[in-house]
Amino acid sequence: MHSFPDWLSPVMQWIVLPALGWLGFLHNKQSKHATDIAVLQTKADAHTQQYNQIMTKLDGIEEALRKN
Repeated sequence: MHSFPDWLSPVMQWIVLPALGWLGFLHNKQSKHATDIAVLQTKADAHTQQYNQIMTKLDGIEEALRKN
């Protein structure tokens, strides 16, 4: 059986594991930000659609008033 080199344990403990922890943290933050951006984009699309509907109604009212 092969044993691990003596230097491998401290490298794993002090370099590799903290780096993996940091990458996991960044991945979680990035996922949350992506979700937040998607929600904001959906809200913006809904507001744009509402604005367009209101403007269409106002255009119809303006056109009706101009005819009279």
